[in-house]
Amino acid sequence: MKRMQWTYSDATALAVAYADIFDYPLTEEELIRWMPFKKFIHHLTADGAAYYSLRSVRGLIAVRKKRAAWSSGKWIRAARIARLLRVIPTIRLVGVTGGLAMNNAKQEDDIDLFFVVSSGTLWATRFLVTIIVEIFGIRRKPADTTFADKICLNMFMSERALALPQKERDMFAAHEVLQMVPLWERDGTYRKFLRANQWVKDFLPNAWEEKCRMLNVEYRMKRSKKRENLFGIWHLAFGILEPLARVVQLWYMKKRRTNEIVSGSVIRFHPRDARVWVKQALARRLGRLNIPLDKIFYGR
Repeated sequence: MKRMQWTYSDATALAVAYADIFDYPLTEEELIRWMPFKKFIHHLTADGAAYYSLRSVRGLIAVRKKRAAWSSGKWIRAARIARLLRVIPTIRLVGVTGGLAMNNAKQEDDIDLFFVVSSGTLWATRFLVTIIVEIFGIRRKPADTTFADKICLNMFMSERALALPQKERDMFAAHEVLQMVPLWERDGTYRKFLRANQWVKDFLPNAWEEKCRMLNVEYRMKRSKKRENLFGIWHLAFGILEPLARVVQLWYMKKRRTNEIVSGSVIRFHPRDARVWVKQALARRLGRLNIPLDKIFYGR
């Protein structure tokens, strides 16, 4: 991937501008982590307790602390529902995305969950997950006007197609991949997901390296250690149900579809397409800095 030569000041401006979209002033450590395109190992001369933003940070620091407090309660809820979903043997990974993944959730925000499921069971697994979350009355529905702490079944991905499509490989997607926080997995699925999306290191090399180091040295995520002797039987059962589950859910979605993306390996729901508004917001900020957007956003 050929690009212009990025300077330390360029990378600093880009990292701060992206975080500013989410009212999220960066610490020195975070600033280094999210610098794009080139690996920087230098440290800033400012105090490590300092924050960096395009705006005055005093008010933003208070906002960040409030959102961190709200996020703590949402993490507890997310962990509980994720543990409950362990009963579904075809789920290979459950993770958290969105603002909560960065401890930056608003009080009124829902909880976005990301799933990797066994190949050939995408629709059947989603159907069962939906039923369980619905029983507990915590599923976010398309018509909801208030959805604080509700569970948004944001994305289901088949383990046979873990790599994001070429056309979606941009700055936004790279952040989403590296910010996603796994709650639990089976059979090293999270590592497989990262390996399939190594393209993100071209956008965010420092964040990629830190993630790999965390996995190799400090990997403490709870993993399923139970032998799944009955998995083959369950997989067969889900496979039989798959065509019916797909027909039923597509019929239900027909009059409700907005920004959904549906394929043989991915089901993704976004009440509002975040890629669009994030790109627009970044363009406004970079415009004030006289930095062109497209080459940056698409990594050209």
